[in-house]
This record gives sequence, C-alpha cells and structure tokens, in this order.
Amino acid sequence: MNVTKRALSQALKELMNDYSFEKITIHEITQKAGLSRNTFYYHFSDINELLEWTYDNEIVSGLETYEDIHTWKEGLLSVLNYTEKNRRFCLNTFHSVNRERLEIFLYEICYGMLLSIIEREFSELADKNEIKNQIADFYGRAIVAQVIHWLTTRLEEPKDQFITRVEGVTKGTIELIIQNH
Repeated sequence: MNVTKRALSQALKELMNDYSFEKITIHEITQKAGLSRNTFYYHFSDINELLEWTYDNEIVSGLETYEDIHTWKEGLLSVLNYTEKNRRFCLNTFHSVNRERLEIFLYEICYGMLLSIIEREFSELADKNEIKNQIADFYGRAIVAQVIHWLTTRLEEPKDQFITRVEGVTKGTIELIIQNH
C-alpha cells in the first residue's frame, strides 16, 4: 500500500516542478504514476490529502529521532535540506491555496523540536505545561517564518549560518523567559 502512495506522491512532486498545484489533475497524477483513477481514490480522497500525506511521510515521520536535545540542529538541517532539495515543490505549495499545508508541516516539526528542547534543558518547568507550550508555539511560528523567508529568497543564506542564527536567538531568549518566569 505504501508503494502505491509513494508512487502517487512522487508523481505529484514531479508534476509540481512544472505546473502550479491548482492546475494538476488526478488524471495527470495517475497517468504519471501508471495507476488508475480508482487506485488514487482507494488511497486518497483528493489531491490535497495526497499533498498532506507527501509532507507528513517524507519528513515528519523521519524527524522523530531529532526530538532530542543533542540533535535538534540536525532536525532543522533536515528540514532545510528537504526544502532546498524540493525547492520548486515547496515554493509551488507556498504559492498555491495550500500555503497553509506547508506552514503546518513546518510548524509541527519546529514545535515538536522546541518542546523537546525545553523539556530536556529546563527540567524546572516539568509541571508547567502552559509556559512550555506557549514558548514552543511562539518560537515554532517564528522559525517557520524564517524558513519560509529563506525559501522565498532563493536560499541565499547558507544553512549553517541560518541554523546558528536561529539557535542563538531561540536558546538565549528561551533561557531569559524561563529565568523571569
């Protein structure tokens, strides 16, 4: 079953390299994947669901191991590498009515990594879920904005500088918030 979903996903990604998301049809996807229309509907209700599945299965499931304080930078690097490798796909999503899907995808990753960092580095907040969630939400959204800016400016900033900048701002201000809370 995942082989079929991956074939449909890959077909969508390839089509999005040349066409805007809104102009792609299920017929084109199934034709490119060498599958029937019925097969598509067996796995997905529409193209939006396929797009969501593509993001969730290409990155989110692979980043679970990065929700660790010692490797969160690797998780962010994976997001940047994916974004760089699939730039046209991500930009096409960003410029479509599915912009929110890209933002949600990035937010879920950033929020999870930040929450993990906070829980591991700041054990004094163990029973303060509200403040942990507020910090992870705020900085998760800020990082998403930075990643999208990086994507739309043709990936001009080197990834290592991007990660160092995000880490410096995030870690320093989170520590300050926790000290004052």
